Amino acid sequence: LKWRDTWLALATLSLLPSWSSKHSKFHSPILPCGWRHHCATSSPTSSDDPSKRAFRKERARKPIQSKQMATPSGAPRPPGQYFEKKGEVHELRQMLRGAAADRDQQKKRDAIKKVIAYMTLGIDVSPLFSDMVMASATQDLVQKKMVYLYLVNYAESNSELAILAVNTLLKDCRDDDPMIRGLALRSLCSLSLANMIEYLQPAVQRALEDVNGYVRKTAVIGVVKVWKIQPSAVEDTELLPMLQKLVGDSDAHVVANAIAAVEEVMAADGGFQPSRELITSMLNRLNQFSEWGQCSVLRLLSKYQVSDEGEMFDIMNILDGLLKQSSSAVVLSVTKIFTDLTSNRPELQVDVMRRLKGPLLTLMASPTPELSYTVLMHILALLGHGTANVHVFSSEYKQFFCRFNDPSYVKAVKIDILTLLVDLSNAAAIVGELSEYVTDVDADISRRAIRAISKVALRTPDTAEMIVASLTNLLQLDIDYVSTEAAVVMKDLVRKYPEQFERASGAVERCIKLVTEPDGKCAILWILGENGLLIDEAPYLIEPMIDNFTEEPSGAVRLEMLTAAAKLFFCRPPEMQAMLGRLLDKAITETTHPDVRDRALLYYRLLSHSPEDARRVICAPKEIVEEFHEEMDAEMKAKIFDEFNTLSTVYQSPSSKFVVEKAAQVIMSKMAPPPAPGDQYGGGDFDSVGGGNFGSGAPPLLAGGGDDMLGETDVLGGGMPATTQPTYAPASGGDLLGGFDDDPPITTTPSPAAAAASQGGASDLLGMDDLLGGGYAPAPATPSTPAAPPLVLQPGAVLDGATFERRWSQLAPNERQRRMRPGIQPTTAAVEQSLRMAGISVIASGAIPQGLKFFCYAKQQSGAALGPGEVWFLAELLLFTSSTASCTVKLDNAPPASADAFCEQLWSALSAVVS
Repeated sequence: LKWRDTWLALATLSLLPSWSSKHSKFHSPILPCGWRHHCATSSPTSSDDPSKRAFRKERARKPIQSKQMATPSGAPRPPGQYFEKKGEVHELRQMLRGAAADRDQQKKRDAIKKVIAYMTLGIDVSPLFSDMVMASATQDLVQKKMVYLYLVNYAESNSELAILAVNTLLKDCRDDDPMIRGLALRSLCSLSLANMIEYLQPAVQRALEDVNGYVRKTAVIGVVKVWKIQPSAVEDTELLPMLQKLVGDSDAHVVANAIAAVEEVMAADGGFQPSRELITSMLNRLNQFSEWGQCSVLRLLSKYQVSDEGEMFDIMNILDGLLKQSSSAVVLSVTKIFTDLTSNRPELQVDVMRRLKGPLLTLMASPTPELSYTVLMHILALLGHGTANVHVFSSEYKQFFCRFNDPSYVKAVKIDILTLLVDLSNAAAIVGELSEYVTDVDADISRRAIRAISKVALRTPDTAEMIVASLTNLLQLDIDYVSTEAAVVMKDLVRKYPEQFERASGAVERCIKLVTEPDGKCAILWILGENGLLIDEAPYLIEPMIDNFTEEPSGAVRLEMLTAAAKLFFCRPPEMQAMLGRLLDKAITETTHPDVRDRALLYYRLLSHSPEDARRVICAPKEIVEEFHEEMDAEMKAKIFDEFNTLSTVYQSPSSKFVVEKAAQVIMSKMAPPPAPGDQYGGGDFDSVGGGNFGSGAPPLLAGGGDDMLGETDVLGGGMPATTQPTYAPASGGDLLGGFDDDPPITTTPSPAAAAASQGGASDLLGMDDLLGGGYAPAPATPSTPAAPPLVLQPGAVLDGATFERRWSQLAPNERQRRMRPGIQPTTAAVEQSLRMAGISVIASGAIPQGLKFFCYAKQQSGAALGPGEVWFLAELLLFTSSTASCTVKLDNAPPASADAFCEQLWSALSAVVS
């Protein structure tokens, strides 16, 4: 029995041949005769029972069936294969090894493809890392791409084995095929492992000098990846100069990548500053770039300082051909450059808008709604930048009518644009079109259309009567949100045009039954309280709301109800006395809202003290509203327009609101326009009081005459010679005219002959003797001290925004103030022009409440300095109309006394507006 059990166990595990008749020759020498006889003469019960015989037969075949299922081909497996691990990873490993052993490239490609498919599904196939490294030894480009994709994905989790991949990639970086070199370099730089810098840097540096443009283009992006891993590996090595050199490469694709790379690497220093030769070369081969390459070139062009008007027109003529492209990115980039170059020439900017109108309208009609929305937002920004732009687009107002299949976000922008394009000639057509949108299925579009109709009336007073009639019809619609919005805008119209209320008084009774939202209820209550005498049923319209006062959930509605009831009481005392008493009782005793209770107590005590005093307080006369507060102030609009052709225009918010702090170093550059035609010394039409045309383009002159009152060197072709620079007297030096001017006198250094003449008796500058009878007695001579070198500013100095912000936060402020001349309304362009002529550049400007704000800088060409190095002046200038002008100056490597000299030059440049 012991031998039989052993034999059966081995047979079941298929480790010994089966005991069939076919292999009976193996049984005789192995088994003892007694055991074989025992098997032949087994128990009769077991052999006679058919069910048991069948069971034994089935058990004997089970190993064979399992063996056949495991090997569909029918070939028996070698010993030891039945205990192997099962699963996807094991199957893939066998496929990779089998394909490598068979040297079947198609089977190997299928196996690698299956590995990538499992990796894409999220299955962890990292145990195959060593097998995939071995699979990279192939000349098949498709296999290499898939293997490199796998290696890059799992190199970080297998940093110890990644060195195997590095060796393979470095070998492929020297391959004869440029496609393989570029692919290997891209994969090598994508490993993103800090311990790989020693391998990455030589490979990238060698690839930057490769003869093939594809490899150089890949190497340029590799420099950025190396810089992100370790910035010093790029900034302190030859990689950065080589990268800057590639900006002028012969391959357009390499140039596009090099511009983007060098801008990112040098972002902390303000980015790459192009030269005139580089810009000329790029503009001449602009058509060789792809549309994204053209965008990179145009972005770099915005940093270039145009020298004169001729160069500006040359650039505009070259870029004019790009407006015919179908790429919205290129067209909007050209639009930004055109608007920047003509920012100080309003007449020329109108011509530019006429040229841009066609391409922008063509892009706006794109079948892609996202693209159409982006272009519409930029058109909206252009229209909000100036009324001249509105006049250019007003004739094309029908282009902005909503189509039935436009998405809601596109319809919303078109409605906003239509409100800006309204004038007397198209007001009726636009209002009629907006009225059609009121019944739109989208409630937000319906509300926006109603608000747009009211804005039309607020912008064009001549259309108020027509629009009030239109809104009155809307109040009669049985749509709750339409009635609510119509009531809200009707309140605003009544505040500005109270004479138009009689047309809408009949619709209030119907509207009050439909309005359910708090804003609509507040508007209706305000109308009832202000116009109680014109609405016959006013007390009875408010009575149901008073009865349901405690059930009203909105505190704003309760507060407005108290005010409206009190106003109606003074208009209709007999009808409102009992109602007001019930309302005050409920508001004082039954409400828990503190503001409602306080207002009710205030009204009750006022009425108890003196009804006449209560009337003066509650029913005080109100001024007619001339202008409503805009949703976005002028300074915010100017800041967003400076970031034209970015997400700021789409989001209607400056980049500082949505860009993370790490990426906030990238400053949007604004292309500075060339000097206007009148920007030369000796021009201008200003009298001694400071009047004249400040925005005419002529430079302002100091009051008091003189050949060159600005005291500049002859850098723009005119003015005093460099040897007669002005010196600035201290503020304590009195005015010889006895307080005629508050400014400290500005005198030029006299020649020796003039000095001798002044000492010889010609010191009476008024041309008369002393009025008291004595001669003019000059002050006793004092020992002269060496005069400080005069301050001369360098024209055309350039300072990027990032450096300005960094220095501004580190330097100490020095504040100076002057008085503004009365009746002068300066403009941003005129102030920038005047400062530019004095050698002071404006880096940012905008409107603030009741004035203008400028950030400017200047570089000292010659003068006093604290030490070696450049001398910079940073300033914040605030001009408050008919008030004061404030200048906060910060000195970089300049002595404190230079602040006065710099401010004198600044005030001199602004003498037309500053006294």
